[in-house]
Amino acid sequence: MLAVTSVGTIISTFMFLIGVLGQWYSNESWSPDAILNVVGDWAIYVLILGIISLGFSSYYLWLTRHYMSRFEEIISTNSKKEFQKNWTEIEQIARYQLPKEYKKRVSEAREKFGLR
Repeated sequence: MLAVTSVGTIISTFMFLIGVLGQWYSNESWSPDAILNVVGDWAIYVLILGIISLGFSSYYLWLTRHYMSRFEEIISTNSKKEFQKNWTEIEQIARYQLPKEYKKRVSEAREKFGLR
């Protein structure tokens, strides 16, 4: 998931930059002419699509990192009481937000604390 959102962010950043170059800097000597010739008059649409996809992919990248850090924070506790208090949150994060390997880690932690 992290890799997919990172690649999406990189591609959308590239689209955004090509859109900006094609829209406002296409006549400059330092602009990449080969790429801008392919884009042609579609530079404004590449720019708009780049802005939208950059927003979404950046948000999902941040969200994935947030869920991963929250998961690690909860799973690293040594207190059974704290783990039980955050049980529903960690279950939802592992089941719906992160890959399957996190569900395995939750089941291992559940066995460690003697929970069903």
